Amino acid sequence: MQKQFIHKQLIYKGGGIMTNSGEYMRGFTDYVVLSILSKFDSYGYEIGKIIENVSEQQIQVTEAALYFALKRLLEDNKISSYREANKKGMNRRYYQITPEGKHSLNEFRKDWVQIESTISSLVEGEFEYTRED
Repeated sequence: MQKQFIHKQLIYKGGGIMTNSGEYMRGFTDYVVLSILSKFDSYGYEIGKIIENVSEQQIQVTEAALYFALKRLLEDNKISSYREANKKGMNRRYYQITPEGKHSLNEFRKDWVQIESTISSLVEGEFEYTRED
């Protein structure tokens, strides 16, 4: 099945439209951000671009949602921030994962296999259920 991207919708040739938004990311944004920051320190705009590029533009997190996640992670002591000048001399706020953030991410990763499997079974209809009358 071929797909073609147009604006914020994913249109499958010969068929339906799948909305391409951050809705799919709502419950996972914090962990995606922590995962990115576990690789290297980064700033908000770059984190958003990484998500878009890795997902091949299928997932776009709004700037507001991303900065709310960053704020929440800062308040929960899972990340910290510092300011640093870039090559052009502009100050950027960089974020880095803390030991508490690493612990939280590692705990989530342990649960992720089960979460992914369960959601796949439910969404794909690959489950058994017997109704009790």
